[in-house]
Amino acid sequence: MAILLVMKSIKKLFNIHISTYLLILSFLFTGLIKNIILIYFIVVFHELGHVLIIKFLGYKIISLDIYPYGGVTKIDKKINTKLSHDFFIAGFGIIFQLGLYLIFYLLYNYAIIRNNTYELFLTYNTTILIFNLLPIIPLDGYKMLRCFLELIWPFKKAFYLSMFLNVIFVLGFITYNHLFSLNNYLIVSFLIYKIVDEFRNFKYQNFRFQLERYLSDFPYSKIKNEKKLDLSLLKKDTYHYFKKGDTYVSEKKLLKKKYFTFV
Repeated sequence: MAILLVMKSIKKLFNIHISTYLLILSFLFTGLIKNIILIYFIVVFHELGHVLIIKFLGYKIISLDIYPYGGVTKIDKKINTKLSHDFFIAGFGIIFQLGLYLIFYLLYNYAIIRNNTYELFLTYNTTILIFNLLPIIPLDGYKMLRCFLELIWPFKKAFYLSMFLNVIFVLGFITYNHLFSLNNYLIVSFLIYKIVDEFRNFKYQNFRFQLERYLSDFPYSKIKNEKKLDLSLLKKDTYHYFKKGDTYVSEKKLLKKKYFTFV
């Protein structure tokens, strides 16, 4: 019963982009019905992994958008969410895809599906899996990379490092694929758009990241004393004290002074 309720709520969240419909039509006109069914079965199953872990961790899903080359699940959660939660949310889509290998192997082993269907699945699932592991916005590989960077460095520094790595991996993707097809042009254009959009929005994201820390009390796992008054040193999962003369000032006091000087 609980599973049925979850499935009904998932169905309501789906938002299929118009470009996805156009791609599906192009496959149907060319007779590649099995191909498009397999591709979007993998995509939806991948997103189901994200959805289930998001529900398990207690967050609210805003929407689940299906694009020609994958899905994007939007979540109503704070930026200062635990890094472990961010990592699990990003990783569970990959885990579900890995589980598909076992499911389709059993289907093939028990002669429920034919050899050509199994081979086609292996090609598509592996391609989509590797693509999602690329550390490029908005792919899962990027989200997991951000978690690792934010574990080591402050939020702001981790962002700029991730942007630098994004550019390198996009250039590598372009070099490897040579852009000799329309699909590659569309993919690269989409990835570049998302990188630029993320960069433009970072000022707002950083403001929200700091404001959340003043307005809310998060379950920080670490406490760190900083030698200088610099809010750009703020890290996820860490509460900061900043040295001011012979004493230390909490980050909340500094944030209050920065954002609420009128109080």
